[in-house]
Amino acid sequence: MGSRRISGRKRGPDAPRLPAAPRQPLGFRLLLAPLALCASALLWMPGLAAAQENPVLLEAISVLPVEGPESNQPSGLFIHNDTLYTVSDKHDDTIFRIELREDAAVFVPHIRFEAPKPFGVFRLDLEGITRDDDGSFYLASEGAFAILKVDADGKKASWVTTSLRKVGASAGLFQTRGGYLEGITLMARDRFLVTAEREPCGLIEVDMAPVQRIVEIANHGSANSYTGLHREVENVYILQRSTATIRKTIRYLDVDSPSTIWSFAHIVNDPEYLYQHEQFGAKTAEGLAMDRDRVYVILDNNNDARRMYPTDHRPLLLIMKRPG
Repeated sequence: MGSRRISGRKRGPDAPRLPAAPRQPLGFRLLLAPLALCASALLWMPGLAAAQENPVLLEAISVLPVEGPESNQPSGLFIHNDTLYTVSDKHDDTIFRIELREDAAVFVPHIRFEAPKPFGVFRLDLEGITRDDDGSFYLASEGAFAILKVDADGKKASWVTTSLRKVGASAGLFQTRGGYLEGITLMARDRFLVTAEREPCGLIEVDMAPVQRIVEIANHGSANSYTGLHREVENVYILQRSTATIRKTIRYLDVDSPSTIWSFAHIVNDPEYLYQHEQFGAKTAEGLAMDRDRVYVILDNNNDARRMYPTDHRPLLLIMKRPG
């Protein structure tokens, strides 16, 4: 499925014309024609295209139950100096750090803040988190359809964007309740990439320097759901919740661009980690972070219980070996 893109960029000047290549004799060109057709057919064979999509299976290092405040529903993940940070969509005033212990991942309040609520917004519903080099955090608010900046000391919280709802809807995004703003990553200073979660999923790139400007919007259709983002240099990693996969790509705005797929479906579908209801657990990966050696994914189980442990309602943090 192709993606629908709306660009905020103007096209550059036409490239200079190069001298025309010398034409080959007619007989030579006729000889090459069937060979070109055969090559094209091979490239478009469904089996070959599917082979390029075969996922790399991630190897679990540990799967830890998450302990934290009441009604804890983790959403979003970021790592800095070996420390994981997250938010909960039920706690509008706290950024948590995650202490990794042998038998659990424990949420500890890191920063408490007070954010002004835009008119008509009753709950921020924080869904994504990233950080800049100055230590300020940026949170994706599904309730406000906007990005909130929280200073490193938590003393000031302010909105860095206005609502993105109308501009997203103009590209066909934000059509499904609960499928709004979700993941966030910092692309450059004052430039952010955020996800529209599902039905349809998509990406919005917004630049705040010197004023808010939409760089591009991409509607990627309803085949998947985007719940987390991670960027390293030119690569963008997209957490695809409905398939329990991570897509690594450079041309992130193009859904059909060449990609590498990492899968953790075999981990979340292990009977040890299944939840009682199918829509939770395996299909509720809500945050993605990575360092040099590991991949971290956090699950929001919406307080559902594990099948093998009916009294255990805790979310899970997956820690996996990063592919080479």
